[in-house]
Amino acid sequence: MQVNPPAHNPSSTGFMIRFSILLGLIIGGFYPAAKATTLAPKPPVLLKQNAQWWNQSTRPHPVQGWDTFTQSIKNYHPNIKQAVNDKGTLIFLIHMRVNKKGRVDFAEVWDANTQDSGIKSTLIEAIQYNTFTPFLKMNGKRDKNSTLVLMEIPTDSQQLLTQAQDTTIPNKAIIPARFLGGENAFNEYIANQFEYPSRCVDASISGYVRMRFMVDRNGVVTNCRIKEYSKACPEFGIEAIRVLKNCPKWIPATHNGKNISAWFEVPIALSIR
Repeated sequence: MQVNPPAHNPSSTGFMIRFSILLGLIIGGFYPAAKATTLAPKPPVLLKQNAQWWNQSTRPHPVQGWDTFTQSIKNYHPNIKQAVNDKGTLIFLIHMRVNKKGRVDFAEVWDANTQDSGIKSTLIEAIQYNTFTPFLKMNGKRDKNSTLVLMEIPTDSQQLLTQAQDTTIPNKAIIPARFLGGENAFNEYIANQFEYPSRCVDASISGYVRMRFMVDRNGVVTNCRIKEYSKACPEFGIEAIRVLKNCPKWIPATHNGKNISAWFEVPIALSIR
């Protein structure tokens, strides 16, 4: 996959940064990377309009707060509570629109780590029953458009910890973790967030970094490590760690229908031309 994002340094003109990103799953050692699960195509316009959906500060949220909202869902909907107990944390990317009265007049599950239509329907009903804050533009004014909102229904705290056996399960026995929205969304995230090192821009240095990190059973990116990097510009690896540590929640890998922690390797090739 290749993405050509806009240059990050407006004072430097006449160059383009090219990203080449490959996702690979690593469990229990450095095995050949397994190909990540391919999602059904998502509306490209929706993804483009919400290219920074991971910046959730201006996104709608329940007036009572996410913690109270998700706890209420588990309390009043036994099917969702049971799904969380069986699988682990449920993670959703909701496409929604909030009207002037704070009611959600449109909502759909855009991506999730469950295919249960009953859970999705229950979640949408709960969202439309509650009052939400508006979606705000960067200037603080209300945005009438729909937006993508990250939502999770967490498990009990004792279920969130990484367990040692997670990292010893053979590759073929698991469903890989993935970025919400799929590979295209991950490309957008990297291209949007990666700040090309100024020294390497000035010296026209192209680079490469291979990152290894864990997506834990709660979808959090941890243990970011540099495996390989361009010696001419070690700043690539430092910047890659920063970007990955700031990742929004991933959909965790699963084994026998339960969330597990799993290692990933991501090679990122960067060039200026």
